Amino acid sequence: MKKLFSSLLVALLGFTLIACDDVVKEENEIKVYTRDTTSGTRGAFFEIVDLDDLAGSNEGLAQGFVEVESNGSMMNSVRNDEFGIGYISLSGLAESGLKGLAFNGVEATEANVLNDTYTLKRPFMYIRKADQLITNEDEKALVNAFLAFMETNDGKAIIANEGGIAEGLDEAPTWASIAADHPVVESTGANIEIHFGGSTSVESIGRALSEAFSTIAPRFNPVHAHAGSSAAFSGTREDGNFHIGFASRDLNATELAGLNDGEFGRLSWDAVVIVVNNLNTLN
Repeated sequence: MKKLFSSLLVALLGFTLIACDDVVKEENEIKVYTRDTTSGTRGAFFEIVDLDDLAGSNEGLAQGFVEVESNGSMMNSVRNDEFGIGYISLSGLAESGLKGLAFNGVEATEANVLNDTYTLKRPFMYIRKADQLITNEDEKALVNAFLAFMETNDGKAIIANEGGIAEGLDEAPTWASIAADHPVVESTGANIEIHFGGSTSVESIGRALSEAFSTIAPRFNPVHAHAGSSAAFSGTREDGNFHIGFASRDLNATELAGLNDGEFGRLSWDAVVIVVNNLNTLN
């Protein structure tokens, strides 16, 4: 596995580590923090490093690991533990108050994600409820208008501002150039709730996009309930209540088999970053 057997992997698999003057010593034990088994961040991390079995099972992890339920919980835990080590989304690193470690000698930056030198990366995906499952025509039109907004220069700029790595921003059309294709945004009547869910890693991007779109479409009333990537698919099925779900990983074979063209896509790229407390001298 060469350098893939990094500090976090060693710790997760049960070895003892501590950073002191840039030397790994055995006197103290790093406390390992990991996401829950429904997390897209966790799934992406273990799948990228060829430890797929650990994505959905805690068997094989170090004794004494601490499981946390969100990126925010991970940040708080490692920030309050000098010898803690974990992993978060690159989109949250700047505001986390944590130190991000290089992976295979490459720093976690947006440029390195796009040029494929930083390989601990994953896509932010979206899944939409199929048109035929939305019976209210204005509701359906609002969902389609929102998805179109996501693909515009305006939408991609919001994604980038929230830490997502948006491709094709400069080439994307402006909302003004396509707004006429979505007259529902200027319609009047009762507000319509559009429900979002899925990955907590994508939540800030989803909220920012929906907040901006609500200023364009006054009837658009976004409702967010984010608990993990696995809900992106289940929540947008016929018996689910999400119109749009977000996943912070590639969609799996089962999910793809249940989706048609146009019902899913890539929102942006992100990277997973191994993080330690700022007092830790690991780099």
